Amino acid sequence: MNSIKHDHQAQNFIYTTRLTPKQQAFVDAVLAGHNYIDAYKLAYDTKSSHKVIGISANALLKNPKIIKAIHSKRNELQKSMSIALDKHNLQMHLATELKELYPTIQDEQTRIKVLEMLISISKSISV
Repeated sequence: MNSIKHDHQAQNFIYTTRLTPKQQAFVDAVLAGHNYIDAYKLAYDTKSSHKVIGISANALLKNPKIIKAIHSKRNELQKSMSIALDKHNLQMHLATELKELYPTIQDEQTRIKVLEMLISISKSISV
């Protein structure tokens, strides 16, 4: 029982230990879309042979800290993209509703407000 608790604490320590700057650069390069070999070359600025770089990159990919960092950052990016998409969809829906509402509005001040809202939505979507 105590051994299980100790193993769990050790595992948590591995996952919460900070990455070295080069490890972080490797993770960032992978997340930027580079393949593992190129990510390793960028992070470690090495002139080693392709085979040595491949072995080293593979070793990094087995490191629990690297695995956790890549998965965590990908999850963050996915959540961020999902929020941005939801915001975009909401803005598009609101713009559609305002465009449909506009012809039915008789009051000139209200029509101007609706147009201002549409312009504001248009600017935020195109940014």
